[in-house]
Amino acid sequence: MKKVLILGASRYYSRSIEATRNAGYRVIAVDKNPEAEGFAYANESKVCDIADKELVLSVAKKGEIDAIIPLNDYGVTTAAYVCQAMDLLGISVQAAELATNKEKMRLKWMADGLPCPKVFVADSIKEIYDGVKAIGFPCILKPAHGCGGASRGVVVVNTCEELGSAIEFSTKFYDDKTTLVETFIESEKEHSAEVIVFNGKVHVLAIADKIKTKLPYRVDKNVIYPTSLPILQQKELVETIENSIASVGINIGAAHVELATTKNGPVLFELGARCGGGGTPEPIVPFVTGVRMFVELVRILAGDLPETLSPFLQRACNYHFLTPEKGKVLSISGLNTVRENAAVLDFEMFKNFGDEIGEVKIGTDRSGFIIVGAHSPAKAIEIGYSLENEIKIQYEKST
Repeated sequence: MKKVLILGASRYYSRSIEATRNAGYRVIAVDKNPEAEGFAYANESKVCDIADKELVLSVAKKGEIDAIIPLNDYGVTTAAYVCQAMDLLGISVQAAELATNKEKMRLKWMADGLPCPKVFVADSIKEIYDGVKAIGFPCILKPAHGCGGASRGVVVVNTCEELGSAIEFSTKFYDDKTTLVETFIESEKEHSAEVIVFNGKVHVLAIADKIKTKLPYRVDKNVIYPTSLPILQQKELVETIENSIASVGINIGAAHVELATTKNGPVLFELGARCGGGGTPEPIVPFVTGVRMFVELVRILAGDLPETLSPFLQRACNYHFLTPEKGKVLSISGLNTVRENAAVLDFEMFKNFGDEIGEVKIGTDRSGFIIVGAHSPAKAIEIGYSLENEIKIQYEKST
């Protein structure tokens, strides 16, 4: 039985850990949270910070692992470091750095002539103002070196009057204050793509269309599979995805690519050298395509042959995030109605009695999610909103 070290064990990752065990691998899960829910699904668990390369390497050596899998950006550079030290299959340290550093990623794409927004790298507040002057309005501010996703620090700026508060928001999440000032792209649709790379070949398993929350923030409200784009535009997206992955140097493993279609063709935003977040690799991609994405990723990195990397199902799914009204929660009802619906693949409400629901500025501000499976994207969207309406929240009255 081969041993797989999985970096991250939050509730979001429980299904992937369980799927790996069910596929016949021995799982060692690590997380800095001693009460991480994913530990219950692993064969072994270790409490440690996945960003601590030396500590994770010691766990990997002691466990005599055959593969290491990062589940978020914090683990990508650690996994590459361990792979290099132990001669395991995985991406290079250089590729991991490009995949987790938005500044280096964007500059590499620009050097390779790939379509992406015009960017100005600012190392101080003064330089942010210089960048806005150079880029013009509307523009986007985002942390250049921040991991963790969830649209932390990403904000659209339309006027000089908005700039001060936008800078404060964009620079508060990370110690490194380097900021990207980007052209705001007027897109026809925004997308995410789930990819596995094996033997140097890029396999695009699924492409989704995204619906965002209202500006100025850039948080996903719905991620809808499969994309509604015509075949020709899908081919253009796939080519752009392949080029973006080659540019960063990902020659094995998973990738999650964020991009848009515009009147002038595809435009890249960023990528991660790992599966998409939350329920994307399990249960979404298997439901939509038939390909057990996370299990196939484990097989590849453990040195085993994948069963299939070619989608053979055509089903729809809506990763529907809950964004109720603001206020302090007194009670919540209707959760069982959602949970028991046959179309629901997974569901969780993060809020409870006494919790405060605020404005959704980053992904972790959302109040929960419903993953809906259906025969068509339109039906999956309809069910998602319908079930959200079944959740009734009573709020504390303001004084």
